[in-house]
Amino acid sequence: MNKLVTAETVSPGHPDKIADLISDYVLTQALENNSSSKVAVETFLTGTKNGGLVLVGGEISEIANISTEDINDIVKMALDKTIKTSFEDFDLDKLSIYNELTPQSEEIRAAVEDDKNQGAGDQGIMVGYATNRTKSFMPVTFDKSRNIQKSLWDLQNADSMLDLDSKVQVTSGGDKTKVVFSTQHQVGIDLENLHEKVTEIVSQHISEDFILDLNPSGSFVKGGPAGDTGLTGRKIVVDAYGPSVPVGGGAFSGKDPSKVDRSAAYAARHLSKNIVAHDLADRCQVRVAYAIGKADPYELSVDTFGTEKKESNVLNDFITKFDMRPAAIIERLSLLNVDYRTDTLFSHFGHDDRNWEKIENF
Repeated sequence: MNKLVTAETVSPGHPDKIADLISDYVLTQALENNSSSKVAVETFLTGTKNGGLVLVGGEISEIANISTEDINDIVKMALDKTIKTSFEDFDLDKLSIYNELTPQSEEIRAAVEDDKNQGAGDQGIMVGYATNRTKSFMPVTFDKSRNIQKSLWDLQNADSMLDLDSKVQVTSGGDKTKVVFSTQHQVGIDLENLHEKVTEIVSQHISEDFILDLNPSGSFVKGGPAGDTGLTGRKIVVDAYGPSVPVGGGAFSGKDPSKVDRSAAYAARHLSKNIVAHDLADRCQVRVAYAIGKADPYELSVDTFGTEKKESNVLNDFITKFDMRPAAIIERLSLLNVDYRTDTLFSHFGHDDRNWEKIENF
């Protein structure tokens, strides 16, 4: 029996990704106002009988200088990019926006002072991964799903009969690859015509025979936060490598780089990708773990799944080139100078323009 592998991705118009985007808008604005800002922001969106609700909460440094007016502007900017159609229970002109941000804990602030021995902003386990089976160094099935989703996102924005909430799921390993595409749409759309358009797009990314299941539940008119609540950090598998790679458990969005949930996950990807790109292994998974307030990782382990191509001492010497202390990670990857608003789109990894995707020249 063939081994089946399934992976899914969601569009930026999915309510959970809208929440991620708003949180990362707040983060980016805070770091632009003051690069020493400490931020841990989460967003909740839902439809209500009064036209919808967006709640932005969490902890943020006072030096970030983010006002309630800023939050209102940020929410509106993010929604303008991710929602085409208002509904009675989530109306872009009527929704209520709440700013419930509070100052950062003094105990946490003391643990992450900005020096070379800056401690981790929390305990946690982070995972990085890379494989040479795709140009992006990402898992094969997940890479297909994401590439299809990116192309379909362009179609969703261009087609007046389509809205922006969607999911793509790809199952490979069988006689035929199976692709499920569920997309929000306007009333009266010609689904047969849409099937033809989507089939053409899928064929650009999948060379083998495939079966396309378009909107298997039928009509999908009411979507976005009107159809389902959105919450920051609820798509951590989609944000990373898909279900074939373990996740550490911490979300990325809305967190400044002192939070190793984000920065160390980026550093683990950077290390694993460089191990594969430098032809030390065909496949690599990096695990790193921290204790709050401590700079040195409690664990740094590398698994090449038996694909290593050099002696262990060569690999070990290579790994030592990557300082995994939080301050070193932030400096090496320039994480205080990143527009995090782009990181919520189509996974945080596998995009050549990100600092943590750089292949180093040693």
